[in-house]
Amino acid sequence: MDTETAILNAAFGILEAQGPGGLTTRAVCEAAGIKAPTLYHHFGDKDGLEQAMIRRGLADFMRRKQQPPSSSELVVQLRSGWDIALEFALKRPALFSLLWHHAHTQPALVADAYALMHARVQRLVDTGRFKVPVDTAALAVWAASQGLLSLVLQGNSRKDIEVTSELLFNAVVDKLSDSQSPKES
Repeated sequence: MDTETAILNAAFGILEAQGPGGLTTRAVCEAAGIKAPTLYHHFGDKDGLEQAMIRRGLADFMRRKQQPPSSSELVVQLRSGWDIALEFALKRPALFSLLWHHAHTQPALVADAYALMHARVQRLVDTGRFKVPVDTAALAVWAASQGLLSLVLQGNSRKDIEVTSELLFNAVVDKLSDSQSPKES
């Protein structure tokens, strides 16, 4: 295993065990068995290390989201992406918290995930299932999913989050499918 991978693996171990607060350069160096200059050589600083961790985590996440859909039903495909995002946050809450923190100042981090969701929403608008303009529908789906994901950060139980997920997804899809939905002017 190369040094960079060993450092990242040590950092992920600390992140998952202690959360973002435990992720210090000193702790990572100790866990990886390296000196600080080695970490700085590979990542520049703690922020660079966090960025590398986020990129690696997002790459895994996007590989899963980009897998061919298991259903030709467009709403099922949208729901699959919704569920994959939720499962990522529930299974890797510390990494998700780190990503959430950085995404507020670097929206480009989640641009690929948004683009994939937008493309799925576009197909639902194109087929007439969603009755509002695509950008309105995509923002509604995104806002609902981000609100749901924030429940993970707040420490709500998995059961409560899953119940809320079902309610939110169905409410948004039903409203976007309703011919009485508000239209953009």
